[in-house]
Amino acid sequence: MLMNVSIPDFLVELGSDSPAPGGGSASALAGALAGALVQMVARLSGEVHGDTAFKAEVLVQQFTHLAARDAEAFNQVIAAYRLPKTTAEEKEWRSTAVQQAVRLAAEVPLQIMEVSLEALALAQEMVLDGNKNAISDAGVAGVLASAACKGASYNVLINLPSLKDQKFCEVTKARLKEILDDAEQLEEDLTSILANRLGR
Repeated sequence: MLMNVSIPDFLVELGSDSPAPGGGSASALAGALAGALVQMVARLSGEVHGDTAFKAEVLVQQFTHLAARDAEAFNQVIAAYRLPKTTAEEKEWRSTAVQQAVRLAAEVPLQIMEVSLEALALAQEMVLDGNKNAISDAGVAGVLASAACKGASYNVLINLPSLKDQKFCEVTKARLKEILDDAEQLEEDLTSILANRLGR
């Protein structure tokens, strides 16, 4: 449903006492804003950057989808915890459902992180080669993409302790660290390039 609501309506829902949408969806929204800004700068920078504009448009669509999926994943976690647990069979079924739901709640924000890294790389590209009159917008895109990545990482980490699959947790933590390290380096490079181009 989040894909069909306006930003004001989304913000009202985000600020309500409902736990979903929450930080994961907000991170995806930040990423979508980053992608949209990259599109704008690419289109203002000439046809040579048409491929970048197209890639950014795809990322915006992915972020929009992931914002909705994150809220849905959390709702599945809540639904799983509310399953009956009177009999042994019910307890087993509930435990399985909880594990599946929590795993999804960790997988979706990890996907947001992956897409955020792509958006950050495109933002850096526009800071480096984009229209100088719009590179501040590319810089904002970079900041938003970085925030989306870091924010989503928190939503990955909060779910891992509830999972019994230690192998999944180890692999997920390793990938999370790789993404954060890459994002940090990209953001540092972007900041340096932006400062140079703005004459700071």
